[in-house]
Amino acid sequence: MIERLWWAGGWLGVVVTLGLSLLPPALDSGSGHSDKVVHLLGYAVLTFWWAQLVTHRRWKLALVVALFGIAVELLQGLTPTRQPDPLDALANSVGALLGWLIARLLPNLPQRLAALSALRR
Repeated sequence: MIERLWWAGGWLGVVVTLGLSLLPPALDSGSGHSDKVVHLLGYAVLTFWWAQLVTHRRWKLALVVALFGIAVELLQGLTPTRQPDPLDALANSVGALLGWLIARLLPNLPQRLAALSALRR
């Protein structure tokens, strides 16, 4: 049950990331580079989440998420309200790397949560 929720959460994260990246911006982006932190943390969480499900060769997963972040930035150039930003793509890639590193420290979290849930029953 918990693993299914992790899968659903992972796909929801992809859809939300894509939607927030391609819809008109909700925040004023003229305030410097503070949005880079949001990009970094968002892609770190996305990679960490998926790394709990994809347990073999997680470095490939991190690469795919980083490439996804770059592709999303390029897609922004096709929208009327967004423009691609190389620094956003860099923040997305660094976030993917950070998520991969954290996943190496906290592997197999869904199985641990399932085991903990089973012990409480």
